[in-house]
Amino acid sequence: MNLLRLSIFVLFFTAVVAEKSVLASQQKADWSTRFGTGYLLSDDADFDNGGNYSSQSFFISGSTRKAIGQNSSLGVGVDYTAIDYDFGGFAVTPWGRADFLTLSVPFSTAIGEEGQFGFIGSLGTASEESADFAEGVTVTTVVSYMHRFAPALSAGLGAGYVYGLEDSTFFPMLLVRWQITDHLLLANPFRPGPFGPAGLELSYRFNEQLDFGLGGVYRSVRFALDDTSPVAPAGFAEFEGFPVFARIGWDATQSISLNGYLGMTLGGQLNIDDSGGHELSEDDYDTQAIIGLNISGRF
Repeated sequence: MNLLRLSIFVLFFTAVVAEKSVLASQQKADWSTRFGTGYLLSDDADFDNGGNYSSQSFFISGSTRKAIGQNSSLGVGVDYTAIDYDFGGFAVTPWGRADFLTLSVPFSTAIGEEGQFGFIGSLGTASEESADFAEGVTVTTVVSYMHRFAPALSAGLGAGYVYGLEDSTFFPMLLVRWQITDHLLLANPFRPGPFGPAGLELSYRFNEQLDFGLGGVYRSVRFALDDTSPVAPAGFAEFEGFPVFARIGWDATQSISLNGYLGMTLGGQLNIDDSGGHELSEDDYDTQAIIGLNISGRF
């Protein structure tokens, strides 16, 4: 079963299961459970040094949180993503599929009447399908603080640190939720989606069921390669870029939402490192068209 067929099956199955679970879950007010699943297709993009590639991605995620007292919550989440890469114009195929699995534990608590502190600790793995599991282990921590300045405006800052894959990365985060008008919202798109819970999006809500958004995000996908890789034995590959997108969203029910994405990845770059994390090659690729669909919900 290829990724497209698997994605269609999971989209349908999770919608049915989640909808039937809503009534039963409403009795457990101290628990909040969310899920997301979707499919993303990236069209052919040419590399500056020759050759091209395209990819198709499938992701599925689930999380649950429990209220601790009146002002705090603690949860656990699991995310899995599979990316199939298709290369053309190369003497040998660099790699095929990469798998990403993450277990995360989020915690949040109120600070005073207007503040909210958040912490997320994650343990994950990111590697080529045939690579050694241990080579792809990553550890991530994210801390954030958000302050409500007015009923319609909350903003804050965050920072994250990723260790693993022979690399350490620190990244800042700008957090905002600004209800500009009754219909217009500027916020971080924290819904499950093909680009992860980051970036910034301006959305317009037409009615209770339909909304439209424009957004952008920085995205980095790094993973370990197999020790028999023809391009970097036991090395690492990393795709970087800036996806910009238009989104159309439909709240099918009170608990289930569908979102379609159409956009492009700008400033794309592929970096390949050796087993020690030292750069072997760097190659830019052309603007890449992207299209995606995801379903998300809560119960």
